[in-house]
Amino acid sequence: DRPAIAAPTALCQYGRPQCRTRSTRRSTVKFQVNRDVFSEAVSFAVKLLPQRTTLPILSGVLLRAEGSTVTLSSFDYEVSAQTSITADVTENGTVLVSGRLLADIASRLPNAPVEFTTDDGKIAVRCGSARFTLSSMPVEEYPSLPVVDGSTGVLPGDAFSDAVAQVAVAASRDDVTPVITGVQLEITGNRLSLVATDRYRVAVREIEWESSAGADGVTALVPARTLSEIGK
Repeated sequence: DRPAIAAPTALCQYGRPQCRTRSTRRSTVKFQVNRDVFSEAVSFAVKLLPQRTTLPILSGVLLRAEGSTVTLSSFDYEVSAQTSITADVTENGTVLVSGRLLADIASRLPNAPVEFTTDDGKIAVRCGSARFTLSSMPVEEYPSLPVVDGSTGVLPGDAFSDAVAQVAVAASRDDVTPVITGVQLEITGNRLSLVATDRYRVAVREIEWESSAGADGVTALVPARTLSEIGK
């Protein structure tokens, strides 16, 4: 398959957006979803969560159930991740839960449908004979995810992953000069180039890119460590 991904400008967002304005009333959420689909989505959402943070709220994963879709999001003021999965949603709502705890639970679930419900600040996850209870985190304190209205394009996922692995190793690990700790991405026509250097070596790789209108000439500098995680 050839997954659609955002143009390089959408890979990282910096700055500190304002926190969302929400009612403090607790939201009730209830849905059922395939175990493997849920586990994979949780794994994706928590992949870039910081191991340590001075803001515990950023260790959470935001789950929004609406219609027949559950969207999982994470954000640490530098990188955001979001994925949506199909689910049997009984009650629409939004809940925030510890990402690491949810990932640990998702990896241990037996082969059965997953039932996810909230009630008075508690989250219950049921799957076959397994039962887990978690405390929810305050949704109203979670920052709004950045909205990026940029150009998009399509490229082979395996080619992108290979290119990142080959180029990112050449980026500097010296934070004294942050500009060379990144990988430069540039779109030219139907080609996406990746360039990294630590002053002593340079790595360059080009891959095919099916670009949307207006994406030509777009350039972005992305931290190599972040891009490496995305490439995995």
